[in-house]
Amino acid sequence: MVDDKVRNMMKWLKKGAAPVVLTLMVGSQLYAQPAPEPKGPKKGADVMLRESQELDAQVRVHNQRVQHLQATARKEKDVIKLSCVNDKYVRLKAESNMFDAARRDFNAAGEAEQSTAYGRVVDAAARVAKIREEAEACAGEPELTASESLNEVNHPEILDDPTQGSPFGTFEVEPPSYASPYK
Repeated sequence: MVDDKVRNMMKWLKKGAAPVVLTLMVGSQLYAQPAPEPKGPKKGADVMLRESQELDAQVRVHNQRVQHLQATARKEKDVIKLSCVNDKYVRLKAESNMFDAARRDFNAAGEAEQSTAYGRVVDAAARVAKIREEAEACAGEPELTASESLNEVNHPEILDDPTQGSPFGTFEVEPPSYASPYK
């Protein structure tokens, strides 16, 4: 009787277990498969590409502005301004070339290196903008932003006003004593 029960259970396991085991094996294989790659560039890559194009336009504007400052200093025949702006222009051209190289590397980079290359593009653009600000300072034409034009200065009342007397009251100051070499 025990043998009949064992045989029936073995038959049932053979019939019922095969689909269960097969389902588990196929399911584990499907679960282990990587997700399919989306077609086309990722959204982050699109944003980085658009921003790198905007940075390229800004770098070109910075170059034009410094060239204008250089021409203005030359027209005014101000040797000091011209020398300073020329120095900044040479640095700006070098940084612009580095920006162009970083942008080329970004455009040629694969997905894995794209964010690193984009970081170099942003850094180079920031250096170009800083050099333009330095050239503006050389020419004496600082660019005002909206926040700078609305600045207000609050200061305390002037304590040391010679027309109002002493703010600390009256007191006597002892004259200095001079040391004698014979004492």
